[in-house]
Amino acid sequence: MKVFKKLLIYVALPFMFLFTCFGYAALTDTLNIHGSVNIVVPSGLFITEVKLKNTSNATSNSVKFLSYSTTVDSSIRRGTSYGAGTVTYTVTVFNNTDLTYAYRKLYYQTSLSGYTGNDIIGTENRNRISITTNFPDGQKVEPKESLSFEVTYTLGRSLSAYTNYLTLVNYQFGINVESETVAKNVLADKFTNILNSTETYEKLYNRIDDKFSGAEWTSNYIGNVTDSTSDDSATVNELFAGFLQMTIDGTDTPITVLIKHENIDGNRNTGDDYTAVSGNQSFTGYGCEFTLYMTTSKLDNRNERPPVYAAAYTCNRNADGSCGEWYMIGEIYEGTAQIVGYEGGDYTGSFDTGTWRSYANTYYVTDNYSYSLNAGLTIQQVVAIEDQAAVNEVQRLLTETKKILDENIYAGTGMVELEEIYFAYTSASDLYTVNADGSITIKSDVTRAQLLPHIKKLDQVLSYFEGILPTT
Repeated sequence: MKVFKKLLIYVALPFMFLFTCFGYAALTDTLNIHGSVNIVVPSGLFITEVKLKNTSNATSNSVKFLSYSTTVDSSIRRGTSYGAGTVTYTVTVFNNTDLTYAYRKLYYQTSLSGYTGNDIIGTENRNRISITTNFPDGQKVEPKESLSFEVTYTLGRSLSAYTNYLTLVNYQFGINVESETVAKNVLADKFTNILNSTETYEKLYNRIDDKFSGAEWTSNYIGNVTDSTSDDSATVNELFAGFLQMTIDGTDTPITVLIKHENIDGNRNTGDDYTAVSGNQSFTGYGCEFTLYMTTSKLDNRNERPPVYAAAYTCNRNADGSCGEWYMIGEIYEGTAQIVGYEGGDYTGSFDTGTWRSYANTYYVTDNYSYSLNAGLTIQQVVAIEDQAAVNEVQRLLTETKKILDENIYAGTGMVELEEIYFAYTSASDLYTVNADGSITIKSDVTRAQLLPHIKKLDQVLSYFEGILPTT
């Protein structure tokens, strides 16, 4: 499916070749952004059914749940002018992950972009709509299981009778993980699902696009800053469907994320595709990546620089120029950033992605390959590093893989493993050439970040063939 946008962009820069996603272009330039993604069911816990159970002195006009979320959109009204009214629904959720979920709380979403509901819902009193659940205290939703619970909307007796009241409410579920390391990996995997589902990708892209002011980008990121009631926060919480409220090693831990849209790898042929037009000239193929920044810090001391993880995502172009499957370029990098107020300023509650810098760290990729990263690098510098050791490792893995494919060696029960190793081999085909003698040469200027996903995948599929040596 293609996403097609036209944006008018102004920036006082004379050189069109300095483009990035957020519009280095001349006055009245038009920016057309389009691309396509795969239809993939995201991993997570989602509502699968909402049924009306009963009403008392009230009516349910409509109720629906938003796809791939735990958000319910409903329209209800009180009947007579005497007494409160109630509407009760039975909500069913399904957990399609390998993680255990626990119910946390209600999150009132009345400011989503395009949502025209009222904002009277909140704490229970006679002038409000209060919402209660009978979700059993401490009960969890186990992997691959469904669970149903009841939700009752109570319309205070002082609300106008025969008036429709719109509510948009997210039933937050969190996951239990054993460490922050596991938490960041879970979030990174979840973001891959978000990008590779048409519906969630478009929701993310459109929310970032909404921040375009008509003259320049006011911002090219969105986040779920703690206590924020902005559309950004509501959108991010909906997309992650409870993943941002984790229990880490027994402690309930909210996670703040910022999602930034920009050209990370300097490659015009990866990421979101767009065309910029200026007069009789046009410039195409300037690709934009997404970077997911994550922290468990409370962000309450602007004199500190909290730990912040960063993971960049890109996609390769299909033959028609559209964007194919999104994947992480490189891996999840540890770093830090300056605490600021959301969307700039000197206050607390958020962090400045532009000040993110890497920690010095060693990353262990396979049993045969690891690398060290220096401190103080930007995410752009991290993904631009070339590494001959990584080239040697992927060349070794590709050579072993090619031997297995050439010899048509089976492993395990038959063809499944052979198919997986074939797809791992061909998915890296943009990075290498096969010489006349059958040897493999990695193309020049390939970065470590580009190689890492393939090193990990090839190492994984080759493990199926341990002890099975190809003939020479």
